[in-house]
Amino acid sequence: MKEVNKPWIAYKVLAAGAIHPKEGFKYAFKNGADFINVGMYDFQVLEDAAIAKKLLLTKEIKDRTRPWRA
Repeated sequence: MKEVNKPWIAYKVLAAGAIHPKEGFKYAFKNGADFINVGMYDFQVLEDAAIAKKLLLTKEIKDRTRPWRA
């Protein structure tokens, strides 16, 4: 996926709840996803959005090998 010049969306990054959002989001973004499509219940939205926002501000994600596409 490093050679793809179009934005791409990662989906099923939480494996139907088997993977915690901190780990699933990190893996997807670190490995090149520009967006993530995550299924969640209404009571999970606030926490998952906060996790994604905090993660996107980390040096590890900002310095990934594939450039951001959007």
